[in-house]
Amino acid sequence: MEGERRPVPISRRPMDLFLVAFFLMNIPVVVLFESQVILPPGVVPKQLSDATQWYVNASGDYLVGEKPAFLKGLVVAEVLFQLPLMIANAYSFTAGKDWGRITGVIYAAHVATTMFPLFADILAAKVATQNLLLGIYMPYLIVPLIMLARLAPSPHPFTEAVASLKTKKGQ
Repeated sequence: MEGERRPVPISRRPMDLFLVAFFLMNIPVVVLFESQVILPPGVVPKQLSDATQWYVNASGDYLVGEKPAFLKGLVVAEVLFQLPLMIANAYSFTAGKDWGRITGVIYAAHVATTMFPLFADILAAKVATQNLLLGIYMPYLIVPLIMLARLAPSPHPFTEAVASLKTKKGQ
């Protein structure tokens, strides 16, 4: 039988703090910008669509500019699946909830695998901004792989065992 566990403060878990920051930075990006790929143009405020168009012009991100069907499918998955997981993970990682291991692994595996069709398209396109685009999208492969490496080895990545009273008295 497993003993009692308590959350390890996030201040003692710098990698988890980094991952929480990653989630919290990406939540508004998904809601305000990436969702534009699947939303009708009339519902997006002009300032947001202008900001997205600026990004497309500055980066040469033809995928966001052209909105191919496969990207729309990935963005639907991002909005309906990854976004709720980002919110759940930001909470569970911060609060030290071990169930966040499961949601974190699901999120990380999903995000990492969605990068492969994007990379394949960018590499096949031979656009002038190819290296810039690979650099923009690469963190969405690297960070999830880091997350998997962080979460996979331990069934309790955010908690530590609490010493029982018997153990404390016997010291």
